Amino acid sequence: MDFLDNALGPSLQYLNAISSRQKLTSANIANAHTPGYTARSASFAEVLKAENPFETNLSQRMGSKLSEMNHNTGTPVNLQKELVDMQKNLLFYSMTTRRAASIVTVLKSASQVGR
Repeated sequence: MDFLDNALGPSLQYLNAISSRQKLTSANIANAHTPGYTARSASFAEVLKAENPFETNLSQRMGSKLSEMNHNTGTPVNLQKELVDMQKNLLFYSMTTRRAASIVTVLKSASQVGR
């Protein structure tokens, strides 16, 4: 079981971070017109508590690293920004599930060797 945790652990951790970010984004959109509500933000780095295991030079240049912590921004909700964040989450989800699927494929192939 430790082997599976080591192989799929980063993917599961990242999926949890994506889920947390999506919940905040959804709450921001749902409360955009609520008087007194201010936008909340989330950081993948804060949720993961470590460096992103899937970060590449290209993704760093594209701005996927989020430096802000999960906090109240004190600013009104910007719906355009929230929709962009949702699209980023979709890309991160797609990347993570593809990575997990390739790990499972490799593990499946390795288990078939010698049969």
